[in-house]
Amino acid sequence: MRKCRYCRVEIPKAKDSTGYQRAGYCDVNCMADYGHAKALAKKEKDRRAENRQAKERIKTLQQHVTDTQAHVNRVVVAEDKHKGCVSCGVGEVTDAGHYFHKGSKYRTSPLTLDRRNLVGQCRSCNSFKGGGNQHGYRLGYIARYGSEAFDELCAYKESVDRGEVPRMTVEGCKAMAKAAREELKRIRLAL
Repeated sequence: MRKCRYCRVEIPKAKDSTGYQRAGYCDVNCMADYGHAKALAKKEKDRRAENRQAKERIKTLQQHVTDTQAHVNRVVVAEDKHKGCVSCGVGEVTDAGHYFHKGSKYRTSPLTLDRRNLVGQCRSCNSFKGGGNQHGYRLGYIARYGSEAFDELCAYKESVDRGEVPRMTVEGCKAMAKAAREELKRIRLAL
């Protein structure tokens, strides 16, 4: 005995001339209904794919930057998980904190996605201690990476402010998000 592919009623394993029982259906109606249900499911799947593509086409640059930021943040948290919070040194790394905050001026700036400006922080320091616990962040950053790296970050911010660094593009965001996804896979495989 086996079950009908559509209504799940048990049917004998038949070897007759009718093709529907050999195909796994109890009768012709179940066979037709199954085909109709499969066609509807395929049509719905195609409709959802078209909707995803349409939404992707109308995304703004800021939405692309936000999506890319999420991918980059996951990489930062995965890399810095074992190092501890950069600001307090004891908290569990759950967030990726910016030294130079995004703000309205830097929403689509490369500074928001630059890895030098992102270090792992605990939720308490990143969200509740006066704008990301900037004093602790600066001291922890210098202790972890050195004063030359901090000076380089400050110089990079100044060059962004002067307009010497090109703004983000949609293609650049997509490429950065793809690279971040691949990096996250590599990090997770290494663990």
